[in-house]
Amino acid sequence: MMVRKLIWLLCLSFVAAILLSSPRGRSAAAEDVLTRSRATYEALKSYEDTGVVLREYGYATSPSRDRHAFKTVFSYAPRGFYFEFNKEGGDRYVIWGDPDAFHTWWKTTSGRSDYPNPNNIGAFSGAEVQTIGSSSKIPSLLYSKASLPSDFANFTDVTADGDEDIGGHKCHRLVGTARDVYAATERAVNVRKMIVWIDADSLLIRKVVEEWKPLPEQVNRTTTMFEPQANPSLDVSRFKFTPP
Repeated sequence: MMVRKLIWLLCLSFVAAILLSSPRGRSAAAEDVLTRSRATYEALKSYEDTGVVLREYGYATSPSRDRHAFKTVFSYAPRGFYFEFNKEGGDRYVIWGDPDAFHTWWKTTSGRSDYPNPNNIGAFSGAEVQTIGSSSKIPSLLYSKASLPSDFANFTDVTADGDEDIGGHKCHRLVGTARDVYAATERAVNVRKMIVWIDADSLLIRKVVEEWKPLPEQVNRTTTMFEPQANPSLDVSRFKFTPP
């Protein structure tokens, strides 16, 4: 009986390995990880991260590199949100939210904008350029029921590409194609390869690499890295901001 059971388990493992090695199996595995990761963000009561954005462009042999920093703080109840992007060179962009509205402030213009509920999406719609895309990643997962700009909204042809260690954490590596789509015309723009590393334990995102098709012998790549915390204890003062 034990021998028969062992043979049966080995057969199941063999079949599973074949399925995962096939394109259909890798796609199904990737979709499963994405679905579970999205559900994890939706269920968070609070969230915090610090991160880095690395832009590489120019000749592949000696590319130019810009390094920027950001942080995100989120609370479901009481409602609170704070996102700060600090650009190399001293520029700064802040998005913060309270129960009544979202607000933005940009150091370059010293301008503050307010977006009262329910028409508050504009706080994020114009932020992708100033934040090198970092504001269109995690916030859209935290506010999954809002139509925030999201790099994951049109993430297609995704396949599982094995596991990889990121900062001492085992992560699932997913590879696909990201694009922006105009709602009125359904025209796809900003098409790029995107690789996402999702923590195997917490199911939170730890790294995203976006790569655009460059000119010959050149590189055009953005790497966004996260140090996420699920459900941390947060003081309400973390969500307050007074423009200088």
